Amino acid sequence: MSLSLSLRHRYADFELDVQLQLATEGITALFGPSGCGKSTLLRLLSGLEQAQQGQIHFCDECWQDSQHDLFTPANRRDIGLVFQDARLFPHLSVRDNLSFAAPYRRGGVQLDERELVERLRLAPLLTQKPDTLSGGQKQRVALARALLSRPRLLLLDEPLSALDGESRRLIMDLLEQLQRQHRLPILYVTHAVDEVLRLANHLVCLQEGKVVAEGDPVQLFGRQGIMPQLGNRALLRGRVIQLDPDDRMTAIACADGLPPIWIAGTAHTPGTRVTLSLQAEDIALSLQPLRGTSLQNQLPVEVVAIEQADSDRPCVQVRFGTHLLPVSISHRALKELELHSGQRLWALIKSVAVEC
Repeated sequence: MSLSLSLRHRYADFELDVQLQLATEGITALFGPSGCGKSTLLRLLSGLEQAQQGQIHFCDECWQDSQHDLFTPANRRDIGLVFQDARLFPHLSVRDNLSFAAPYRRGGVQLDERELVERLRLAPLLTQKPDTLSGGQKQRVALARALLSRPRLLLLDEPLSALDGESRRLIMDLLEQLQRQHRLPILYVTHAVDEVLRLANHLVCLQEGKVVAEGDPVQLFGRQGIMPQLGNRALLRGRVIQLDPDDRMTAIACADGLPPIWIAGTAHTPGTRVTLSLQAEDIALSLQPLRGTSLQNQLPVEVVAIEQADSDRPCVQVRFGTHLLPVSISHRALKELELHSGQRLWALIKSVAVEC
C-alpha cells in the first residue's frame, strides 16, 4: 500500500505546502513544533477539510484532485481518526460510544472487541458516561472506537498529550502490537521526542508548513541543521546478544566487529531487536581508552563534523559503525583535544545513560 499527497492550503497567516510519498507500512510520525502544520495536514488527509489545491491518493483510490474537482468526504475514506481531545459522545455510555463504530466499519483490520476492551482496560468503564472519565480513559475509549470501525489507515493527532503514565503505556503497547500482528498503517502526529523514539519507523519533520526532512529516525536523529529537537540525541538500532543477571546488565550489538553497548537492566530477551537512545550531553570523548573508571562503554569512533556556530557548547558528530552520534562538549575541550574531521578517538558512555 502507498499514500501520496501533494497539497497547498493557505490561511491568513500560514501556508501548508507539502509533497509526500509514503509506503504505508509501520508508523509514520509527523513531527515538529506547535504551529508547523501537523494537525492541518491530518485534517486535509482525513477529509475533514478540503485542501485548496492538490491531490491525495491512498492505494488505488483518489481522495482528492483539485484539478478535476474530485473530493471524497471523510465518511467515505477508510480511515480511523483519534483527536487529542477524544471527542466522545457525551450523552452515550462507553459501551454505546464503542457500538457507534459498527455502522461505519470499513475493510481494514478486524479486531476482537472483547480482547480490545480488555487490552485497554475498559471493562469497568462500559456503563459510565464520558464526563466521569479521566483524560486517559477517554482517549483509550476513543482509540478503541476508531479501531472497531476497521480502518485501513489510522490517523492519530497527539493522542498521548497530557495523559497519565498508565494510559500512555497501554496505548503505546497496543500500537506496537497492531504493527507486529496486523501491519495497520498509522500516521502519528506528535511533538514529543520519546514517542518518536518508541513508535516510529519513519519520520517526517515539518517546519512552517513545509517538510524539512524525511526518512528513518535513526538516520535523522543527531543530524545537525535539521531540527533542534533532533540534533541533541542519537538513535542506534541493535540486537541483544548477552545478559549479565549478576550485574543486571545487557549487551547490545549495534555494529559488526565493534564492541557492544552495555545498558542497565535485563528486561530484554537475547536476539531481540531494540533501539537505543543517547543524549549528546551524556557522551564524553577521549583520545585513548581509560582504565580504572566506572564508565562501562568505551566505543571507537571517528570524527565526522564539528559544529561550533555561536553556541557555548560545540557539537562534535562522530561515527560508530553506521551510526552517527552527536557529542556536546565545551570550547575548551574542543581546543585541548585538537579535534578535527577524520580523527579517531573514543566515545565514553555511562550504561545508565542509555535509554532503551
